[in-house]
Amino acid sequence: MKKTLAFIILVVLALAAFNVYSLPHVKAQTTQAQVLSYSWYLAPSTTTTAEYISDLIAVGEVQNTGSNTIGSMWVGGAAYDSNGTLLASTEAQVMATNLPPNQKAPFYLDFTPESSITQDQSWVSSVANVTVSLGSTLNATGTGTQYAGLNAVNLNGVNNAGTYTVSGTIADIGDQSVGDIGVVATFYNANGTVVGLSLTDLGTSLLTGAAIPFKVTPWDNTGTLSSEISSYSILLQSVPLSPTSTPAPTVAPTTQPTSSPSGSPTPTQTSGSAVSIPTYAILIAVVVVIAVIAALILLRRRGGSHKSEAPTSLPSQNPQQ
Repeated sequence: MKKTLAFIILVVLALAAFNVYSLPHVKAQTTQAQVLSYSWYLAPSTTTTAEYISDLIAVGEVQNTGSNTIGSMWVGGAAYDSNGTLLASTEAQVMATNLPPNQKAPFYLDFTPESSITQDQSWVSSVANVTVSLGSTLNATGTGTQYAGLNAVNLNGVNNAGTYTVSGTIADIGDQSVGDIGVVATFYNANGTVVGLSLTDLGTSLLTGAAIPFKVTPWDNTGTLSSEISSYSILLQSVPLSPTSTPAPTVAPTTQPTSSPSGSPTPTQTSGSAVSIPTYAILIAVVVVIAVIAALILLRRRGGSHKSEAPTSLPSQNPQQ
């Protein structure tokens, strides 16, 4: 039974690995991007972003300096004491995807206790320097681009009672409706250094020609942080509406009118844009079912062999009693 379970696990892992490595992602050279600026602070008691209060946080910004669109990007951070001894290190993904050339995007690095040499926060007070470097990048796929039809207009940034707030309107002036919108805000001090950021998911769709208001404030905000802000930038990230979400009711009756008249909208029949995922799911399911059947047959045979041997062993023990 253990051998059979091991076989099932190996087959499933092999199929999952094939699915991952078959993705058309290409690792880009780190020279295609660079870290522009960053700063660090301790997470305040009001934080809802950091893992723990008083974590060391580094915020900054990177830029795509290459000629290709970057699908995703990671940065790594390291904290040192005055002697140059490494105290903690961590990494995070840049808060935007599919960055075209010259596009900038922020990052948020959280140095948790688990990322330190002491496994607690006792090292934080000894930090004298923090360095941030680009970890790795992945080129965008053939269809990986930002939707250029969203515009942030009527922007207004003001420090209101110790909270810097940016408000405005997002308008869809393109030819594509979007299913969700993320507003990425980066805040700078007078020297142009990043001192704060935020990522706000509006959680709503937006049709072509429509508009929606928004309002964002810095993560980990304090009165001191907001007082440092002198400028900001807004980056919009969107998720397009599924192209099969509206045509599905009309496609289903024409593809399966006779074989399943009462259940034509079967998910595996109508989701033509995601054929590869159900195919892998079916392969995995078939392999698991075959392995389980084989395991049951093996167990049944073993059970039968034990039963046939029982009568021969019992008589040999009776005379000794």
